[in-house]
Amino acid sequence: MTGPRVVVVAEQVGDDHAEDVAASAAEGWARTAPHVSLETFGSHRGGAGLADLVRRTKGGTSHPVVVPGPTGDEVPAALSYIYGEGTRTAYLDAAQALGRHLVPAERLADPAGLSSAGLARLLILAREGDADRIVVSVGDLAPHDAGMGLLEALGAGTDLSGLARVRQEWAGAHLVLVTPDQSTLLGFHGASATLTERHGVAPEVSQRLESETGAVTDRVNQVLPPAKDLLTGLARRPEREPGSGAGGGVGYALQLLGARTDVAGRFLLDELGIRPRLPGSLLVLVTGSYDGDTVHDGVVAESARAALDSATPTIVLARQVAVGRREGMSLGISGSYATRAGEELPDLAARVARTWTPPPVA
Repeated sequence: MTGPRVVVVAEQVGDDHAEDVAASAAEGWARTAPHVSLETFGSHRGGAGLADLVRRTKGGTSHPVVVPGPTGDEVPAALSYIYGEGTRTAYLDAAQALGRHLVPAERLADPAGLSSAGLARLLILAREGDADRIVVSVGDLAPHDAGMGLLEALGAGTDLSGLARVRQEWAGAHLVLVTPDQSTLLGFHGASATLTERHGVAPEVSQRLESETGAVTDRVNQVLPPAKDLLTGLARRPEREPGSGAGGGVGYALQLLGARTDVAGRFLLDELGIRPRLPGSLLVLVTGSYDGDTVHDGVVAESARAALDSATPTIVLARQVAVGRREGMSLGISGSYATRAGEELPDLAARVARTWTPPPVA
């Protein structure tokens, strides 16, 4: 007789890779529930490191390259290729070429002049590597140029007069934009506002960048008139599309090229084959801190929503729990458990396993 199935999905905790965290929790669970069938998966909230996680999980090759960084100096990056089901997919980590770590802190106080052109080089190299599909992970980046450096480097021109041609050239590239959240390019919660909220950029700088970005979108809408919404008849605003604000507008540029957009936690449910394993199991989510941010975006939120769709019971294990039961219940999370003093995650998993998967009655 087959015992109950427990699916453990973890994100990175501290310096430990997500897949190692999942395996560690599963080891603890098996300690007190050896009758359980355990399956482990690492996941990622998006941004730097997602491409490496997919390569480690699915197997593949990594090809080192050199591309222009935010200031134009060349920096090391890599292309990860995975072949499966007749498709060769290239996974790109935009932070390798454009990350904030590549620019001195004082320069990030006003990112005007930093360029996203390096990502264009990565995209071109991916196509030259015969990629049938290109997945680009975009989180917080140093440039804040609405992706114009990227588009110009692909041949759109400084006035974007060649944008329609570039868009056509990339129409068959099967681009996928993967983001941590659904922030937009413009607006009160857009890319410029985020600079002040997350990184302490002066409000007057964010306001100026918002105005400059708005001027860019006006030009884009001139050369690429927005399509109309079939229901309302109003023009669709690409600068208001979910994910367009990723990476200071790199998401916006990729969407202009035709990229399909998804948030990382949801994307990886399908990319790593997690979603089909949820029905009929107990889902155990492992994170460092279960807090207000975790409830709204990321691995815990997206995985719990998917589990709710299939009526899969879900619990959370964390080093710290800072949200109440009511907030978790909105996601279908039945319980959350924090480590006690002197307790590690495997010990926590062993303790919780006694409650959720008790041994069968003889």
